[in-house]
Amino acid sequence: TQNRSHATTTTTTMRSGRLPREVLKRCARRGRRNFECPPARRERTTTTTTLSATRSERNDDDDDDDDVFDGKRKTHALRGENVSKVDEERKKKNNDASFGTLNVGYPAFQVWGSNTGVGKTLVSGGVVKAAAGGKCLFLKPVQTGFPEDSDARFVFECSTSGTKSTGKVTTGAHAAKCGTSSDAESTETSNNNIWCHTEFAWKIAAGPHVAEKLEGRPVTDDDVVNAVRNRLQEFYDKNSDTNENNFALVETAGGVASPSSSGNLQSNVLARCRLPAILVGDGRLGGVSVTLTSYESLLLRGYDVACIILSNEGYDNHEAIAKNVPSNVKVFSLPKLPNEGDGRKWVHAQEDTFRDVYTHLVQWHAKRMKKLNALANDALDTLWWPFTQHEMVKKDMVAVIDGRSQDDFVIYDENTETVQHRFDAAASWWTQGITSDKANESLHRALMHACGRYGHVMFPENAHAPALEAAKGILNGPAKTWGKRVFFSDNGSTATEVGIKMAFRQRYVNLGLLSKDSIERAKQASDEHVLNSLPKLRILALDGSYHGDTLGAMDMQSPSIFTGSLQTPWYEPRGLFLNAPTVALKNRKWTVECADELVVGNETSSTAVLDEFENKSDVFDTKKRKASPSATRYEALIDSVLDNAERLGKSGEAPEIGGLIMEPVLHGAGGMILIDPLFQSILMQKCKQRKIPVVLDEVFAGIWRLGVEGAWELLDYETPDISCYAKLLTGGLVPMAATVTTEEIFDSFYGPGKPQALLHGHSYTAYPIGCAVAAQALKVYTDETMNPNLPSSSSSFSSSSSTTITTTTTTKPIRKLNEFWDETTLKRLSSLDSVERIISIGCVFAMELKVPEGGPTGYASNIAKDVVLKLRKYGVQARPIGNVLYLMASPTTPRESCDRMLRAVVEELT
Repeated sequence: TQNRSHATTTTTTMRSGRLPREVLKRCARRGRRNFECPPARRERTTTTTTLSATRSERNDDDDDDDDVFDGKRKTHALRGENVSKVDEERKKKNNDASFGTLNVGYPAFQVWGSNTGVGKTLVSGGVVKAAAGGKCLFLKPVQTGFPEDSDARFVFECSTSGTKSTGKVTTGAHAAKCGTSSDAESTETSNNNIWCHTEFAWKIAAGPHVAEKLEGRPVTDDDVVNAVRNRLQEFYDKNSDTNENNFALVETAGGVASPSSSGNLQSNVLARCRLPAILVGDGRLGGVSVTLTSYESLLLRGYDVACIILSNEGYDNHEAIAKNVPSNVKVFSLPKLPNEGDGRKWVHAQEDTFRDVYTHLVQWHAKRMKKLNALANDALDTLWWPFTQHEMVKKDMVAVIDGRSQDDFVIYDENTETVQHRFDAAASWWTQGITSDKANESLHRALMHACGRYGHVMFPENAHAPALEAAKGILNGPAKTWGKRVFFSDNGSTATEVGIKMAFRQRYVNLGLLSKDSIERAKQASDEHVLNSLPKLRILALDGSYHGDTLGAMDMQSPSIFTGSLQTPWYEPRGLFLNAPTVALKNRKWTVECADELVVGNETSSTAVLDEFENKSDVFDTKKRKASPSATRYEALIDSVLDNAERLGKSGEAPEIGGLIMEPVLHGAGGMILIDPLFQSILMQKCKQRKIPVVLDEVFAGIWRLGVEGAWELLDYETPDISCYAKLLTGGLVPMAATVTTEEIFDSFYGPGKPQALLHGHSYTAYPIGCAVAAQALKVYTDETMNPNLPSSSSSFSSSSSTTITTTTTTKPIRKLNEFWDETTLKRLSSLDSVERIISIGCVFAMELKVPEGGPTGYASNIAKDVVLKLRKYGVQARPIGNVLYLMASPTTPRESCDRMLRAVVEELT
């Protein structure tokens, strides 16, 4: 009660602009070790602000509604209505953190501390002083205890004292509100070559998350990232024409894992800039552990550590650290840290060491740039890219990926010497599932733990926790209510091949060619007469489907550019392929089109419009549509095809149907074709009635890609016998696949004798690293704190039949992700003369462009590539499929990112 009362008092006092005396005293006692000169010696000057205030700063001053690009204005923009210039500027600024550009042509490093009180600012002062022969920037994005504790002021005094260097000390608008000991924190002289700047600051000497809570004036993670990018760019712009050497240091607050003002770890927040790191180690007792832990924490987040610097407090920690880091990470030792007030004198005494540090950093940067500039040519000379005609690829077309940040590629541009953030709009070939720092960090931890604990272990007759956790995650998630067994493999193509193996065995049992009794079947497995009499089987599949690149998977596909003689001379189509009815948004109507011949092969077959709907939700109301004339037509067509297939199988004119395999709802590689869910639902029902095993290839469509956990949920909850998962299974971090079956399928392989077992496997089957990541990724997708698109449990669950699955043994609620793509905008795009069709479902948007008469069509067309290239200036890195432009988010991508990409498409096409 006393604590709650005290907190209330603190909040009330804060609103009146004052802090309680006891809070100030407590914060003063917790103040950081200050190596600066006493505050009384600081000059009285005026504040200099060179960039506009951030959103949070301006909102602190006024509540003008025009200062926020709110949801209503976003909708207006998507509909093509006028938006004020203020909103356009706000929109651009809001997007900066998503696809910011950072110049890397000059050395710029981030200074991290392994702990507080390790001399981080002393090191910054020494390095800047050593670099002061050229133009230097010292940036302190976040400072607490300000202005009494001003790292920018200290670095400035270190680097200019006793030298000819001149410069300025400035504050951003947020920091300026702290005032200074003399009401200002700015010094500026003419002909500056050193600029020291503090962007965000609070008076309280505590962690930024604590200082903000007590003092107010919130700062978002995007504010910090934008400030770092903008100040570095400003510094570059002002000095790019000079012949002097440019050098920048960005100093963090606290330790590597210290929270930012938002509470997120600053090492995660600043990973969106990911400047190479200088780690200031801890020379005190226990400092070896702290320093190495900090080093590994930076590595875990993808930072390059250029060097480690630490004082020798009498324990020779630098020697132990040097033995435990790679040889290319140089370790520098400094004398014992000075007493308070002696900081500048100490820095000056270490000039030779700091000069060596500076030289090392400049050389390290030069090596980095040489490597980046060579990557494109080296790739052209060494690599063989998939699905690529190398003759068409020139050097300037090669995207040099320097890293990844959330949904973005970080791409290096040699011409401008910049790294640019672009949204990965192909979801790295449909694998990416995790966006936020917190979610990604959880996957990285799972991977590192499994790597350290297990490495790789073979799987047959062995068990380990990651495999069981991943299997249970699949069975309770995308395969809920029907799946009982999980077979792991390494990629989607092998997952579908093993799925067909399983289906064929079950089909033999269902046809009575193999016994249901496992003991009798064991005898048959050793009987050559029985084995030789088993007939060849073919699959039932949909035209345009794609099940992988291995030879067996190729034979499950109808003839296409992928299966021709130039690609697969052994190709033999082993299936009965159907023309599936399709759905697309055309001229503002969701249109269902159906061929008059269901079986592929009749070149005179034509396509006609079967149904039109105003809203996409009506298309997927399959329960209601099963009473429609379309359902009657589908049933008749499917029955006719299956009756004829049975007749041909019994007469020996064609192989029996061994199983149905299809991509549910959306054909990916076939051109982002939306298949009528009503047709697929009825097809599954008809096959089950005839005991034809149903295999769903959910490699692309499953695990939330289409907005639901299992794609089969969109087919009136018709469950398969076998389903294949990959891509999103591990959130896009490592390769992994799984084939899930019912117990009945498993039983067809169970019994005495190894010959009737499933003799299939891979060296890395169920490798613990992949399993651990998969188990964690499946948790992230259903975690409301890490997936912003997941409606709350209370709002998304109900007892209606449309939101529950009922089987003979269980009833489970269904969760659907919120819509990613604005349907009003999609309808507007669908009415354009240049657009053939639009589809959107779950994370996927696709737009087929009309091909000029006589031009190449389908996958051979390059017409969408022009639009893809134009989208890059909006921070979007897409990849077309022939004349189809598609954009793909992850299940955890914020809706705002999808809105931004759609705005870019509208801008370019209209």
